Amino acid sequence: MDDPRPVAMLTPPDEDEGFGWILTGDTELLDATGQGERDLAVTLARTFGVRALVDDGSIHPDRWLLVSTDGSSGRVLTDEDAAADGDLRIVHALEPISGEPQLAVVPPPDWARDW
Repeated sequence: MDDPRPVAMLTPPDEDEGFGWILTGDTELLDATGQGERDLAVTLARTFGVRALVDDGSIHPDRWLLVSTDGSSGRVLTDEDAAADGDLRIVHALEPISGEPQLAVVPPPDWARDW
């Protein structure tokens, strides 16, 4: 797939845990909002009470930055098999996220920590 990753993928409020709303943009979005990807995801999450997944900047397609409804964030691992079907599902957090205490935290091994 040659398309760039979306700026943010959001959970519809009061729905299941899937990330079904996709926000994409380029420099025009940055110019229009004055916010980078993470900051925009935090604003949207807090304003609309949704969770957002944002590209974490790594080379790993199954790692994302999860922004919680309170604006806290941390890296998470998504299910590769579900993603192949177009469904992003979080397997676990790679670091603690204060707004997501129910998420199990499984830190990556030392050799895999590339952030």
